[in-house]
Amino acid sequence: MPSREVRRVQEKTKQSAQKQRMAAQRKKASDKKKGEKKGAWKTVTQFLKDVKIEMKKVIWPSREEVINYTIVVLITVAVVSTFILVMDFGLQHLLTLVTKGLFP
Repeated sequence: MPSREVRRVQEKTKQSAQKQRMAAQRKKASDKKKGEKKGAWKTVTQFLKDVKIEMKKVIWPSREEVINYTIVVLITVAVVSTFILVMDFGLQHLLTLVTKGLFP
């Protein structure tokens, strides 16, 4: 049984032939227009269209995955913070012992 991500990728790659032809036509049209001078508004509009196309290709995580990743990050931050806190107190105590021992 394929994993969740494999299924998502398979679903995304099952685009219809019409969408693929349209993308190819857009590419040909944009290649044809490369020699032409574009205005600022056309450039922005084309950029936003490209962003929209690329965002459709993104595999978004499910709600459960986001929750799990968030929990992992919070636990990691807590562990690293605790480690730094312990090291700070330990080094502070060691430094106090050294300075009091050298300069009574």
